[in-house]
Amino acid sequence: MSLRSRSGCVTCRAKHLKCDESKPSCQLCSTRGVECGGYHLTLRWSRKHEDPSKNVRRSAHTRSRGPSQRWSRTRRQSGPGTNAVTRNDAINHDTSSNDTTVGNVVSDPLDLMSFSGADQPTRTALDPTSCDSSIPELPQAITDDPGDLGWSLVPSDPIEMTQESGDLDVADAVIPSRQTICPLSIPPEVNDVSISLIEYWFRDVCGLWSQYDSDFNFNRIIAATLWSTSAAVSTSLRGMSSAYLSTKGPHMQKTAISLMKEATKTISSELLVVKSSHQLEVVPLGLLYGLLCVGTSICWLNATHLGIPLLREAKALLYRINQQSRDLSSEEWDILRTLNRSWAYCELLLSMVADTGSFSQYDIDKIEDVSVDQSPTAQLVQPVMDHIPHPWTGVSTIVTRILTEIMRLCRGYRMSLSQDLFTNHQFMFVEEARALKERLLDLHFEAPAVTVETGDQRTPVQHLVNVAEAYQLVGLIHIYQTFPDLADVSDPNNPWAAWDEFVTPLSLRLVKLIDMLPADSGCKMTQPLLCITASTGLRFGSKEAASKNDNLVGSATGDAESIENCDDMLEYIDHLVQADEALDHLTLTVESRSEILSARCFLMNRLEVLGTVLPPRPIAVAKKLVQAIWNEYNNEGPVPGRVHWVDIMEKNNLRSLFG
Repeated sequence: MSLRSRSGCVTCRAKHLKCDESKPSCQLCSTRGVECGGYHLTLRWSRKHEDPSKNVRRSAHTRSRGPSQRWSRTRRQSGPGTNAVTRNDAINHDTSSNDTTVGNVVSDPLDLMSFSGADQPTRTALDPTSCDSSIPELPQAITDDPGDLGWSLVPSDPIEMTQESGDLDVADAVIPSRQTICPLSIPPEVNDVSISLIEYWFRDVCGLWSQYDSDFNFNRIIAATLWSTSAAVSTSLRGMSSAYLSTKGPHMQKTAISLMKEATKTISSELLVVKSSHQLEVVPLGLLYGLLCVGTSICWLNATHLGIPLLREAKALLYRINQQSRDLSSEEWDILRTLNRSWAYCELLLSMVADTGSFSQYDIDKIEDVSVDQSPTAQLVQPVMDHIPHPWTGVSTIVTRILTEIMRLCRGYRMSLSQDLFTNHQFMFVEEARALKERLLDLHFEAPAVTVETGDQRTPVQHLVNVAEAYQLVGLIHIYQTFPDLADVSDPNNPWAAWDEFVTPLSLRLVKLIDMLPADSGCKMTQPLLCITASTGLRFGSKEAASKNDNLVGSATGDAESIENCDDMLEYIDHLVQADEALDHLTLTVESRSEILSARCFLMNRLEVLGTVLPPRPIAVAKKLVQAIWNEYNNEGPVPGRVHWVDIMEKNNLRSLFG
C-alpha cells in the first residue's frame, strides 16, 4: 500500500478521508464501492535533464532575437492539451531574458519596502504566500485558418512540463467572475530588484492607475497574464513602478529614467516588426498594453511630457486591429472592445491639454461593434451605461467620448479666436457645441443598469456612477463658459447671466459631487480633471459689480438726518423698502462669494490630498493651473469670457495628463 500524504484522489479529499493514493484508483474508493475521481496533478518545473550551459546560451539567444521570432502563432484546442506556464517557470523565463536591465538596478541599494506601505493590507498577484497554480491565460488562438487573426500570448520556445492544462475562456479575463486570480510564487533565488518592482506594481501602482482594483480589474488581469512572457509588458511595469518611486525617493530618478528608456527600446523594436507586416497574423497584445503603460505614466517622471508619441502608436495599432476584427472570435472581440474603451479615456486626457487632431485618422468609434461592418444600414445604438465597469472609463464610455469631443471643440474654438478665424468657421463651432449639449443633456445615469460590481470595497459602483454624472457636469460647464450664447438666460443683456445662472451653479454642484467621492476611493484618478474643471467656474464677478453693489446700498440707506427730515410719509417708507432690498441683494452677493471661496478652499485641499495618493508631479501642475486661473479671474475686467482657462494653460504651459 502506498504511503499516505496530504494529497489524494478528488473523491477522498472531498470527503476529508485519508487516501492511500493507489494508482490508477485508490483502494479506499474501491472498498467503499464508489468511483475514484482520480488525482489532481500540478505543474512543476522539470530540471531533471537540464544542461546549465544550455540555459545561458538560450538566454543570450532570446535577447538577440526580434519580437517576431519570440512570438508564435497558436491554435484553439477543444480540451486539455494546450501548454500553460507555471509561475515559477514564468519568473525564470522573465528574469533570464532581462539580465541587462536588472544588472543596472541591482547595484543601487534600493529598499522597496520603505515606499510600499508594508503596514497596509495588500492585494497583489505576486504574493509569495499565495497559491501556486498557474497564471490565468487569455485565449491563445482563433481558428485553424492560417489567414485568421489571433492573440499572441505564448513564447515560441518550448517549456518542459509534467502535465498539460486546458485553455481558459477569454470571458474569464474580461467578464468578472467570482474566481480569484491566484498569485505568483517566487523562489528566493530570483527575488531580485526586477521582480520587486513588478511586485510593487501589482501591490501599489495598479490600484492608483485604475478607477477600481480587484480581481475583476482588466488592467490587473492583462498584466498578470503577460508580464512573464512579454518583454514589452515586463519592462513597462518596471518602468512605471520606478517612475512612481522616483517621486518618493530622489535617488530613484536616474534608475526610473533608465528603466523607462529600456521599456521604450523594447517597445520600439517590437513595433518595427509589427509595422513591417502588411497584415497582422497575431494581435500584439503585450505591445499594445506596453504602449498604454508607458504613454500614460511618462508624466510621472516629467509632468509636461504627455506621452503623445507612444499613445499615437497605440491608437494606430488599435486601428489596425479593429480593421481586422472580423477574424476575431466573440471572446477576443470582448478584449478588443475593452481596449477600445481604454483608448477612449486616454483620448479624453489628451483632448484637455493638446490638439488631438492627428488622432482623427485612427478613429475607431464607428467600428467598435463588428456588426456595424456586417450591416452598414443598421443604426448602432450605444447604451448610456456599460453593464461591466471599466477600470478607466467606469460605467459610461459614451459620456467619456462626448466629453472628449467637447474638450476638443473648446480648445479649437479658443485657438480660432487667437488666430482671428471669424464668421462661418466660428458659427460651425457654435452649432457643433449646441448638438453636443443636447446629447449630453439626454444622458441619464442609474446604478442598477450596471450588472457587475467592482469587487473593490473602497470603490462601489455608485462611485463610478457619480463620476459619470460629474463628467456630464464638466461638459456643460465647458460649453456654457466657452459658448455663453447657448445658455438660456433670463436677461440676455447681462454679460454675467450665463455665469450667474449656469456656470457657477453647475461648478458648485460639481464640487459637491467631488466631495461625495472620498480621496482614497479608486476614483481618485479621475478627480484632478474634475477639480480643474470646477475651478474654472468659480468666478467672483467683476470689481465694478462689487462697487455698484456698495453704491446701491449707500444710496438706499442715504443720510440718516435727511431721511428723518422727510415731510412725505410715503417717501419716508419708500426709503425703508429700498434699503431693505439693497441689503438683501448685498447679503446674497456676500453669501455667493462666501460659497465660492469655500469651494475654492475645498478644491485646493483636495488637490493637496491627491498629491499624496497619486503621482504628485501632475498634481503639482494642476494646482499651479488652478491658482493661475483664479488669479486671472480676480484681475479681469467687467465682461467675463475674455479670460479663458485654455488661454491660461497655453500661456503658462501648465499641461499634463490629469488622470
